[in-house]
Amino acid sequence: MAERRETVKEFCISRNYSIDQICDYAGLSRSCYYYQRFCSSTCSPGRPVPGYTVNRDGAIILDQTLVQVLKEYRESVFFLNAGGSKKLSKYIAIEKHIYVNHKKIYRLCDENNFLLFKQDHSQNRKRRKTRCEYMEVSRPNELWQFDLKYIWIHGEQRWCFLLAFIDVFSKKVVGYYIGKSCKSGDLIFTLNQAIQSEKLTHDNKLVIRSDNGPQMSSNRFHFYLKKLEQKLSHEFIPPRSPDRNAYIEAFNSIIEIELLQVRYFKTFKDAYEAVSEFIYFYNHRRLHGSIGNQSPNMFLEAWHAGNIAPYSISA
Repeated sequence: MAERRETVKEFCISRNYSIDQICDYAGLSRSCYYYQRFCSSTCSPGRPVPGYTVNRDGAIILDQTLVQVLKEYRESVFFLNAGGSKKLSKYIAIEKHIYVNHKKIYRLCDENNFLLFKQDHSQNRKRRKTRCEYMEVSRPNELWQFDLKYIWIHGEQRWCFLLAFIDVFSKKVVGYYIGKSCKSGDLIFTLNQAIQSEKLTHDNKLVIRSDNGPQMSSNRFHFYLKKLEQKLSHEFIPPRSPDRNAYIEAFNSIIEIELLQVRYFKTFKDAYEAVSEFIYFYNHRRLHGSIGNQSPNMFLEAWHAGNIAPYSISA
């Protein structure tokens, strides 16, 4: 191709063709020719990012300061799922007296993962799921499994849902949700509460594992986890492989046999109170043979006191 270009160039020079004739022959405008010749090598596609903003009072506001302000807004419960770049620019102007164009706010939010999730119904892209592999679990809060359990309310002739997270090592239910419906927002809330109650930090490399249900596979849950990717990772079990999620399946079986099969629920309130009471009993009093005939809380107390020899579980 380079040799062909040189041949065309030499031919045009030898015939003394003008720039207009060459552009007409090539089907190009003269402006395109002159831009490529004089501007493309020296001009950038846009001015460089300055890294600061000059406020109305003349003060220099560094981008790092704006990022910290945006982070504080996003960490507030009122802005976890509200406030786009335009609205945030208004809040910052009114409450912080910092006047920044909403386009810059959008760029900083995009660079620091502060943008809100917005569902795009025009595209239906399939994400590649991380399939679980067997891992050795040797401490608490290293692997959590979670799943949904249907609970029949006899008096109302309807179902309600139990979503539970169980720690594989200690068998403790670290978080749960009971509701007449269970959507991705309920899943996010329950996981967030469990992380806070267990006081997990970025130093805890936690793996959560689930089946391929719609709540677990939802875009909203996926983008929520992206913000926590330094804290945890999400694995999916292969289709038709409940044995890979055996510990939460065992818990659901315990709930079914020891509670649901011997109780009658007239209202949702009855079911909610009974399940909450049973989970408290499960964590504090119910003995598990796999952890030395102790309850999960007893086992954790012994573990933190150093009274249990190190061991690992393949899960």
